[in-house]
This record gives sequence, structure tokens and C-alpha cells, in this order.
Amino acid sequence: MTMCTVLLDDFPPTTSSSEYTALDLTAPASDAILKNRKNTWIQLAGHPGGFAPAGPNTIWKKRYTKDNNETQAYESLMEDTAQDIVPMYYREVEYNSEYFIEIEDLLQHFTDPCIMDVKMGTRTFLESEVMNSTLRKDLYEKMIALDPAAPSAEEKQSQSITKLRYMQFRERESSTAEFGFRIEALRITGEAPTSNLKRVKSKEQIHDVLSKFVNDRRTVQNSLLEKLANIREKIENSPFFMSHELIGSSLLVMFDKIGQCGVWVIDFSKTNLIDESMEITHRLPWKLGNHEDGFLFGLDNLIQFFTDIEIKDELTDTVTSSQSLTTS
Repeated sequence: MTMCTVLLDDFPPTTSSSEYTALDLTAPASDAILKNRKNTWIQLAGHPGGFAPAGPNTIWKKRYTKDNNETQAYESLMEDTAQDIVPMYYREVEYNSEYFIEIEDLLQHFTDPCIMDVKMGTRTFLESEVMNSTLRKDLYEKMIALDPAAPSAEEKQSQSITKLRYMQFRERESSTAEFGFRIEALRITGEAPTSNLKRVKSKEQIHDVLSKFVNDRRTVQNSLLEKLANIREKIENSPFFMSHELIGSSLLVMFDKIGQCGVWVIDFSKTNLIDESMEITHRLPWKLGNHEDGFLFGLDNLIQFFTDIEIKDELTDTVTSSQSLTTS
């Protein structure tokens, strides 16, 4: 699939400029389009204002980097064996001198859903971001602001650390380093979204959050486990995923009150092709130069956490288990 960039600077507006504004991002989502949606559009994580409704079933995601990694990733994925575990990609758009990708709005499949964003992998930084060995006082200050006891005696003496040291410290502040995933944000039906979950770290804390998310629905638990296992199998057998490092990618997990469930892999702005002479498992520990990211290591652990949820007072779902497995 070749890249297609659509220029929208000269498109004649059909509504006033204020009607194009959604989530503080200029985008062609008119009030009429938004009123025809089943849900109020929700952004759980990512850059504030980085997404906006585009059409009845699509959203625009803003491109913040100069490269077009995410566009290229989606174009390749649309021809990959794992294309059904990611949102449908439509096009790249240039609008008001900014670039966006237009992708499937996954919310369209649900009615007032519970939503969870899970950042995957044992690291969320590129190797190129941490190769500089310069000692930085600003990162030392950020470290002690989070944990005054974290610096070593040598670091306290120099009052400076490298970026790699800081990034690995941040990964250990969450469940990323130990379990290969962290819960970024959560939205329970009828409640406001919660995004202050990055320091959910222990087994007990993770289990409590996932149990609250499933809310004693065994059919939801079983459906999510089936979909997570399917994603693992698709990734393991995907030419795309087994030839790229996945940095900063997430799983978007959703289900609604009628029992529809879905899980997708999202966020590919830091997804890079590795050298064809190298192999990547997505499970081995990372060492500088091996490009391992821990995505499948984290997925293995996430599946185990969901498996360990004990259903206490099972809620009666309004659909059968077989009906709840229809969404990707």
C-alpha cells in the first residue's frame, strides 16, 4: 500500500469554524457528525487534544514527529496477517499545515463502554533517546522530586544522572519494568476517566484495578482472555510485528453493558523496523543494541493477571457468552 496524503487546506467549510473544534483540536468534525455518534467521544491517554472526531466512524490522530513512522506502520499493517488486531487505517491528512492520520473510531462498536489503556513493554523509550551519556542535573532533580531515596551515593555527590538512568528509574516507578505493562488510564461506565494510574505497581494493586474493571462479569473476563490470547498468537505469527520493535504501543480494551468486548493494539509512532540480520522475540530482557521491547512478555503477564481475577458475585449479563465475542 502506498502512502496517500490528502490536503484539506482548501476544502470549503460547511459549518462555522467553531463547529470544527473538538477536544481543542481543529478538525472537520461538525456538530451534526458528533450528534450522530453513539457515544460522547473520549480520550483516555496521550497528548491532550491529540485526537478528534473526524467522520461518523473515524478519528484523526495528530502527528507530532517529523517522520511518518505511524503512517508507514499502519500502511504495512493493513497488508499484514495481524491487520484485524489494529484499528482500520484510511489515510494521512494535511490540514492547516499539520499532519494527521485518519483511523477507525473504535468507540463506534460500543454503547457507553468501560475503557482501559494499557501501555505495553518493559521500556517506553527508543534506544536513540538514551545513547547520550551526558550527566544532567535537571533529570536528577526530577528523580529526587519523585523519590528522594532513589539516587546512589555517587549520583548524590554529582547531583546528576544520564537520561538512560532517569528513564529506567521511571519505568521502575510503575509496573513497566517488572511486568512489561502499565495501566495508563481507566474509564468505568458512569464514572469520570481516571488517568493517575502510572504508579500502580504491585501485584495487588494491578489485580485490584483489573478486578474493578471487569466488575464481576465472568463473560467479560472470558471474552477478554480469548481476545488477548488471539492478539498474542497474531503478533507471534505476524511478519510485521516480528520485524519491528514496539515502543510506546498500547492495548485499548473495551466492553459495554450488553457484553460486547474488544481489544486492539494502538500507537505506532515509535515503531521501527529492525535490521533484517537481527531477530526480536518481544520477550527477552533489553540490552542496548538488541532492540527487545518486552511487548509479549507484558502480554503474557497481563493474560495471567486477567486469568487470576476471582469472580465473587457474578453479575448477570444481558447477552450470552457466544454473543459477547463478536467484536474484534
